[in-house]
Amino acid sequence: MYFFPTPEVTCPRYIQEAHLYRLVNAWGKNKLGDRVRYECDYNYDPASSDRTATCTRDGWTPKPLCRDAAHCSAPPTLENGDTKLFIRSDAVHQIGDRVEYICQNKYIMDGDPFKTCDKGVWKGNMRCLKPCTVNEESLSEHGIYFKVGDATKMYAPHLDHLTFLCVSGKRRVGSVPMRVQCNDGQMTLPTCE
Repeated sequence: MYFFPTPEVTCPRYIQEAHLYRLVNAWGKNKLGDRVRYECDYNYDPASSDRTATCTRDGWTPKPLCRDAAHCSAPPTLENGDTKLFIRSDAVHQIGDRVEYICQNKYIMDGDPFKTCDKGVWKGNMRCLKPCTVNEESLSEHGIYFKVGDATKMYAPHLDHLTFLCVSGKRRVGSVPMRVQCNDGQMTLPTCE
């Protein structure tokens, strides 16, 4: 029985593939098992996490070496806020695109106002902190009124303060001070009886 020698496996010295930017340290590497580092064109991601191609019996692998970078669809909504500029719901965003958010009137931004498209995912954390609302009913329930002005309803943004006075003939009861701070829509009012 006669055996024919198996031909040596080699890969092409130059990789002809779409979206491949360049090979790094590829000189003389084209035999079975050889590995080369590579870079992809802008807006394309390497298929290998370590950016290496390996010479196999099927040629350079993985196949393809470069793939479309994951784009982002419309940015997510923000409760009590919105994007600063109008963005179409069918818009496609590239990696690195940034979208700026703003909060509704009297709401305060907590965190960086930007979200960034990163391989198909919008990254960035922010929220809109709620204002506190004190109305005529709350004032009457607690036997108080606003120290400044003669308003029957007032808004206080997050971390802002409101100061109250007892209605004539009543005294403060409990430990809540007459000057209170808003904390994300929550405010404990003083009570006068």
